[in-house]
Amino acid sequence: MPKRPANSVLSGPSPKVQRKGITIEEKIKVLVALSKGNGASSVGRQFGLSESSVRTIKKNEEKIRAAYASPDISKNKLHLKSAVYTEMENALTLWMEGMRRRKLTISGPMVQEQAYTIQSQIVAKQGKSTEEMKFTASTGWLYKFMKRIGTKNITVTGEAASADYGAAEEMKIKMKEMVEEMNYSPQQVWNCDETGLYWKRMPKRTYIMKNEEKAPGLKVSKQRLTVLLMANAAGTERLKPLVIHHSARPRAFKNVFISKLPVLWRANKKAWMTSSIFDEWYIEHAIPAIENVNKKHNMANRAMVITDNASSHSKHLCTVSDDVKLCFLPPNVTSLIQPLDQGVIALFKRYYLIFTMQQMANAMDRDKDLTAPAFWKSYTIKDAIANISRAWNSVPESALNGVWRNIWPDIVNDFKGFDAASDVKAIVKLGKEIRGDEGFQELQENDVVELLDSMDEPLTAEAALEIAEMAKENDDDEESTENSAQAKKEMTIPKLKNFMQNINAAIECAIQDDHDMERSMQVGDALRRAASTYSNLLEKMVMAQQQRTITSFFRPLTPPETSSTASTSGETSRASNSGGPTPPPPSPGSPSPSLSNTPESDVDNDLLELDVASDDE
Repeated sequence: MPKRPANSVLSGPSPKVQRKGITIEEKIKVLVALSKGNGASSVGRQFGLSESSVRTIKKNEEKIRAAYASPDISKNKLHLKSAVYTEMENALTLWMEGMRRRKLTISGPMVQEQAYTIQSQIVAKQGKSTEEMKFTASTGWLYKFMKRIGTKNITVTGEAASADYGAAEEMKIKMKEMVEEMNYSPQQVWNCDETGLYWKRMPKRTYIMKNEEKAPGLKVSKQRLTVLLMANAAGTERLKPLVIHHSARPRAFKNVFISKLPVLWRANKKAWMTSSIFDEWYIEHAIPAIENVNKKHNMANRAMVITDNASSHSKHLCTVSDDVKLCFLPPNVTSLIQPLDQGVIALFKRYYLIFTMQQMANAMDRDKDLTAPAFWKSYTIKDAIANISRAWNSVPESALNGVWRNIWPDIVNDFKGFDAASDVKAIVKLGKEIRGDEGFQELQENDVVELLDSMDEPLTAEAALEIAEMAKENDDDEESTENSAQAKKEMTIPKLKNFMQNINAAIECAIQDDHDMERSMQVGDALRRAASTYSNLLEKMVMAQQQRTITSFFRPLTPPETSSTASTSGETSRASNSGGPTPPPPSPGSPSPSLSNTPESDVDNDLLELDVASDDE
């Protein structure tokens, strides 16, 4: 055997082969080439890959094709991430966003703990054990995850940031300077704050909640709302609440005008605030409302709105108005100086629970056969909206003014503070009036406190997974736009007359049955004032009906099918109302024609009904 030459390659170190990154899209091309019957070695030469790399791609074909079809994975990614990790990270991102929206700071260990919890739930849904999970939420994974979602403001190790007392004191000084510089009055300084609300929750002790938790297909996330509240420092003015739900038009809103709700209604799949919703609300509603208040009180058109630095509160809004200034609080001071967060939001939630339970008790008083579970099944988002409005309007001016004591103490009047204990006792007392559920009879004050605390709790791992799934699904609870047209049929003259007759009957009943004449007269006056809106509406509708021209009660002349009307020019044409012969009156028993020339319209049907009702009377 001949000897190797001295300059053989074995005499020196072999050059290190540079590994080549392959994107998912390139892997799909490799799989396509293999599917055409090409061998691994020839496909490798075609794409500049080793034969073993091609075989590995072939081995993972199912996962690669699933990743390529997923809208959540970039086609340019170099590494294939398990689809189950994608689901977990989507839900984890939602959980983190929910924490930020609750003004809660998070740390790396908290993120790792939630990631492991979410992943465990996903694996459990697949019928596997956590031992098979092979996911440890390591620090290395955390760094890569934070890089993927572009998050930098998380402490990877250690505790989450706590309230910043120094920044709160600085903001208090800055607040005083801004007010003095611009000469703002308490009526011209506003605060807006948003909160989460689980609108269909009762104490866990009650059977209706125990049954709901066991119900198949229950989605906790569908019971969650975001509510934005806003009021001025004087406590004299408050804006209509903004409510964000997961459905744009729930089934409960059938025959309801969205624009006529006692709240501003907005929707997205996550049921929380977004920058687009906040921008639209601030520009289209908040600023005009503030300017109207200034005009109503003959004040200079200037104001300031204070809010927190949530990611959904766009900084560019500071420049949209020269007259209404938007001021952001520094991070980690919400719990210390954000006015509405100093007790008003908690009071609002207590009132919401009181009105909800009062509604249940009243319904059971009217219907002796009604049980708590039956009522709760019929309690819809429409009922919740009414109770949200009542609760917000019930917050006293003194409370709206008193919560400014930590940031603008000079303008706070004689505020005695909040009596949460009395409210909790009132809720317990209401609960004991509810029958058909022994849990209400056993209700304790700590049960109510636990419920109130849970109203604004951050997203759980379960709820985050639900929202992630809902974002990919169609909403079954939405009413179709075709059905929404039925909302045009609202109050007619007969309905309004019937309503006013009932009011008058109630007043007459009070006068006849109450031996205290003065008291019965006060009740009568109160009922008349309460019904004045409908009374005025009825008067306007009757007047509008009476002003219809006499010709509107006649049918237009229609030529017979077998003949036509001859004009002076010899051409055939229909006779017009203006130039043709006078149409004959309608035959007895035929319905009167409508005011509109459009047949079978909703308005026409209402007017036909009104004409018949008027003839009967």
